[in-house]
Amino acid sequence: MRTGWLVCLLVVGGCSGDDGEGGSGPDAPGATTAHRFCVDETNRYRAMNGKPAVAHSAQLEAYANTGAMIDHNGSPHQHFSSTSGGGIAFAENECPRWSLPQQGGGDMTELVRACIAAFYSEGPGTGTAHGHYNNMMGAYGTLGCGIFQAGTSVTIVQDFGR
Repeated sequence: MRTGWLVCLLVVGGCSGDDGEGGSGPDAPGATTAHRFCVDETNRYRAMNGKPAVAHSAQLEAYANTGAMIDHNGSPHQHFSSTSGGGIAFAENECPRWSLPQQGGGDMTELVRACIAAFYSEGPGTGTAHGHYNNMMGAYGTLGCGIFQAGTSVTIVQDFGR
């Protein structure tokens, strides 16, 4: 039984927590709503901090979806690193292999909410202990969120663009 969690960041580096389980499978059911919620929730946190909203990017969402699938079955940020952000993503946050029942109560939107809350809870600062928060509050103009589900294991990716 999984009891830990893992949140990973690329650009300012590092991972912590439980690495969970691998797997493969289709995109998460109802993911379209969760994808949009991911952008909206990020913008809610940005607004609380006086930051302008990031616009949803279909191109970044497609890139993040591919990254979520590849990373779910491999290493966090594997896709981002191997493609150098695909020329469109300049920072990435990731919640790899989170448990839909344990961390989202069985609801994909709640799982996305918990993932983004974990990023935000790092608070501002320097170093890897604050990287997810800094990416969320960074000078980015676009955002695409990717979601991949295998059974009850879900990987969520945020890719930020200009």
